[in-house]
Amino acid sequence: MMAYLSKLLALPCYPLGLALLLTAAGMVLLFRRRHAPGRALILFAAVELYLFSSDPLSPMLVRSLEKFYNPSASFPAASAVVLLCGGEVPGLPPRMYDEVNQAGDRILYAARLIRQGAAPRLIITGGNVPFMREIGGSLAQVNRRLLIGPLAVDPSVILLEQKSRNTYENAVFTKNMLDSLNLPPSVILVTSAMHMPRSAALFKKAGCTVYAAPTDYRADAPFRLNPVSMFPNAAALDNSTCALHEMYGIIAYKLLGKL
Repeated sequence: MMAYLSKLLALPCYPLGLALLLTAAGMVLLFRRRHAPGRALILFAAVELYLFSSDPLSPMLVRSLEKFYNPSASFPAASAVVLLCGGEVPGLPPRMYDEVNQAGDRILYAARLIRQGAAPRLIITGGNVPFMREIGGSLAQVNRRLLIGPLAVDPSVILLEQKSRNTYENAVFTKNMLDSLNLPPSVILVTSAMHMPRSAALFKKAGCTVYAAPTDYRADAPFRLNPVSMFPNAAALDNSTCALHEMYGIIAYKLLGKL
């Protein structure tokens, strides 16, 4: 139940959902002839949405998460490269094949690490949440197809963890898999740079030694403000939403005692 609620409860707290709620509340107040508070709520909704949809707030939020782990050219010996699902797009119609989304850098980086011999095996962790999308399998299977097909990774080095529905379960189930194989719980963790602080903390909490391999950076450095960046845009709104998603996730796991 918690895995499903975690996908739903935060939706009104993201910039777009919050703006819609505030606007709706403002309209109700205007309808009831409470004009001053109604106009104030609608104005606040517009300002809130503008701020999260433009610079410099959006890259500041992103950078506040991406700064914790820097990319590395080499890693200590580990039992496995662990790839967190999230960069895949299942090959549902009208697509002919599995594809990647903006976080597809995760898949590319995992393939590169395995080819470089960073670890002897690759664990892909990710199940499916059916009420969100029925894909006829697991996200781990989609990633495996992308890795052994277009990226030509040796299928014999790939292990699948297909039950997890969130990052907490990614960590716990991967640790359980390593234990069942009598392998030391040391992993090279591959995920998006914004997702890494939460992911690494959960894997460490589960008992793993974590070597962070962040990728999919969204904020370039140094950031330069320009007139165009002051206009609201969908990319900035998406970045702000993703950053808040990570922040809310960290807070929620701490409140639940999982971090």
